Amino acid sequence: MGMAARFATQPDIRSRGPVYCAQGKVALKDDLEHICIENIQACILVGNNSMGDCHADVESLYFALANRMAQILNLGVCNEADDGITRETKRRIFWTLFITDTWASGGSDLSRQFGWQAKQPRVPMDEYVFSMMMPGDPDIADSEWRPGLWGHMVRLVKIYTQIQQLHRELAETDTWDEALMDESVRRLEADLDAFEQNLDPGLTFSMENLAAFVSRGLGSVFIAFHLGYHHYYTLLFYQYLDQRRPSTRNGKKYADRCKAHAAIICDVLKASREVPGAPALYNIVGHVTIVSSSVLLHTYLFGEPHELEDSKSRLESNLKSLVQLRSYWPSVELMINRLVVFQKNCIRSLSRNTHRFDKWMVKFLIAHALALEDKADDAWPDSDASQLGNVHFERSRITQSMMMDIQNSETLGGAVG
Repeated sequence: MGMAARFATQPDIRSRGPVYCAQGKVALKDDLEHICIENIQACILVGNNSMGDCHADVESLYFALANRMAQILNLGVCNEADDGITRETKRRIFWTLFITDTWASGGSDLSRQFGWQAKQPRVPMDEYVFSMMMPGDPDIADSEWRPGLWGHMVRLVKIYTQIQQLHRELAETDTWDEALMDESVRRLEADLDAFEQNLDPGLTFSMENLAAFVSRGLGSVFIAFHLGYHHYYTLLFYQYLDQRRPSTRNGKKYADRCKAHAAIICDVLKASREVPGAPALYNIVGHVTIVSSSVLLHTYLFGEPHELEDSKSRLESNLKSLVQLRSYWPSVELMINRLVVFQKNCIRSLSRNTHRFDKWMVKFLIAHALALEDKADDAWPDSDASQLGNVHFERSRITQSMMMDIQNSETLGGAVG
């Protein structure tokens, strides 16, 4: 009830949300030693709610409890006595914990709790097939089984864990081995491209495919799948936006691909706002939007003249999603502040071309639950108009206006134009 109250249209119900959440947490604590599926689900809900209220440490604690309960119950091992619905429910909880642990641990810069397990259940089945199952029905046979959108998301998150590791390694290395880095990126690019090539045409992002999923009540799941999919591509190629890096054979291509996927995220977000039945209102969408927006902002500040109009328009569109999300999740304000810090540091770097991918940037990209301090660099003087050319000064002025608008207004409307 506490989670649902966030999205209520009646103010009196929304105002009772914190009370419901507090009561739910008390009830869970009273029953915490009862290790069962229901309490795992409750821990996941409390964790997500806590993150949305800017309590990342509490989120991590409840997710860790959920992971340990799942291990005790051996959720990854099939129980022959279970019917089809129970088996699939356990699989979905197992893989939900894998996904939340990957995102939440990275978001708080903590080690992962969900270690590699030799025995893993198959990934979640097609959502529509699952919704049609009745209590007592047998499990779907392997010969008839096909993965659903959540199943595809699991496979993507497995690749994402490797992208996270690559970023950490880059941030911890003083001198990059460009050849080794390019090889790592090529390998992960090949994994993502192979995933894309094997994807059914009906799962690619288009308004027609979105309409088809909306008609089956799965519009939000379709949107979530594509936000994650294009977010991982954006992260993989992000370091190639650094214009100070040595020129490499694929550098320009990777920078362009980063920009392209960040732009697609904007399209997906816009569709989620405008198409009934496809909302993307969960908390982590805020971080995905911030990363996409940072690419668009970087393109507007550092890009070529022909890129300006499109990057500005898309950035304005993304800011509308952030304002929408902020009305539900206080934590999105923290995320917006991270984008403001990013924008300020981009402007500071304009005068000396000092923008680069480093530990600070990795924290910006992955550690979404942590506050982002201003970038410490004694070599950076404060930028002013005399240090910037007229073109860059105007670009910085416009982006500063955008950041001020989103910080000071409840609704964007035409404020950012």
